[in-house]
Amino acid sequence: MNGNTTPTIEERLTALEAVFLNQKEILTFKEACLYTGISRSTLYKMTAAKKIPHYKTTALYFERKELDNWIRQHRVKAIA
Repeated sequence: MNGNTTPTIEERLTALEAVFLNQKEILTFKEACLYTGISRSTLYKMTAAKKIPHYKTTALYFERKELDNWIRQHRVKAIA
């Protein structure tokens, strides 16, 4: 927050985007970037190399559950 008890418009928008993305089943390319935190260029390279599950029609789309599963498959175990 900005020091006030009232969140800024930007903070409220960010929170709403997070709720919105968690409710959608199919994400656009831009939404998938926001959801995963992967840059546009990296995500594009990953789709071209078929390293991440996606759908291609006239544009690229991603199923949120498949992205969640893909993220979970790349777990790194702690040493301790």
